[in-house]
Amino acid sequence: MYKKPQIKAVHGVLVLESVIRIGSGLDYAIEIDNPNQKYTKFIHSLSGIDTVEEIIKNNPSLNSDEILEALETLDSYGYLEDAEDDRNNLFSDDELNKYKVNLNFFSTLKSSNKYEIQNKLKNSRILILGLGGIGSNICISLCELGIGNITAVDFDTVDSSNLNRQLLYDEVHIGRLKTEAAAERVHQFNSSVNFKAISQEISSFEDVKRIVKKEKYDAVVNVADYPTGYIDSWVNRVCVEYKIPLFAASVSKKWGRVYSVIPHETACYQCQCLEEERKNPNYLKELEAIKKTSGAETSRYRTPNGALGPACLFQGYFVGYEILRLILFGSKALTTNNKRFNIDFMSFSQNFDELIKFDDCPVCGGKNNG
Repeated sequence: MYKKPQIKAVHGVLVLESVIRIGSGLDYAIEIDNPNQKYTKFIHSLSGIDTVEEIIKNNPSLNSDEILEALETLDSYGYLEDAEDDRNNLFSDDELNKYKVNLNFFSTLKSSNKYEIQNKLKNSRILILGLGGIGSNICISLCELGIGNITAVDFDTVDSSNLNRQLLYDEVHIGRLKTEAAAERVHQFNSSVNFKAISQEISSFEDVKRIVKKEKYDAVVNVADYPTGYIDSWVNRVCVEYKIPLFAASVSKKWGRVYSVIPHETACYQCQCLEEERKNPNYLKELEAIKKTSGAETSRYRTPNGALGPACLFQGYFVGYEILRLILFGSKALTTNNKRFNIDFMSFSQNFDELIKFDDCPVCGGKNNG
């Protein structure tokens, strides 16, 4: 029970003639019968000033059982919090102000301590592979959420053509390494974030493994394009081996796609390849052919990028929200839990494909199935 209970500030209180309304809007409002203003004084006493004992003493028209039951009911609906908390031990004054609107949102969740929620984000560690159209927007979204530790990997430099969709960069960054520009921008945007930049081209499975092993990450995000045909498989194998949740997203012209891998719980990337092979027997041959392209062949296969800014922004923030769900509520809360999200950005039609986890998957099935 709370030391000094108060109704969360995010839920307004309106006393009407015979009812008290707490909260407003869909999913947030309740009405309490209040005959002859029976509960008005009690509700007003939930201001964070009085202890439970003082509230009982100051409301003689209600017995202690009624008050305790009312507190329990309000708490079960997520309307109460404790005025005495350890916010000052968790955050600086600057952080409390910076995350004030986040904290207001977290007050709407059925948790008694919004500061613990924000602190959970502050202590999280996310690895982003690729700081392009989607990766740069994911990075910004995580900074806004207050993810405390972000590591990003890229080897490319900022080009003026990036600026139609990559919010991390400005014209002053053109020609500079994306990792350097990102580190500068993140520090300007949210200096509370511990941002580490790794300027490296990933060329092998071992490269991915070395990067992932450096820290204990809560999730890995793969939005890297290169090497074509390899990178998705390498990252998938490493994340399954080390049991790290994986998110991947792409934008191809008007189409967008997002999926997640929860090792040994949901279908992995290789499972998706096996599923595609069953639909199209030539799929794996095509994938191998893509891997073997080089020189002029590669340029003929890889078409110019046609991704628009709003599409990359949508995908980046979609993944940001998935990471939030994972950290706060676990993998079962993911919209992409064993599903692949697809969107047509021109019509905005969307659907989720149910994925199949194969027992004979060479990466996550059989003896490899944790």
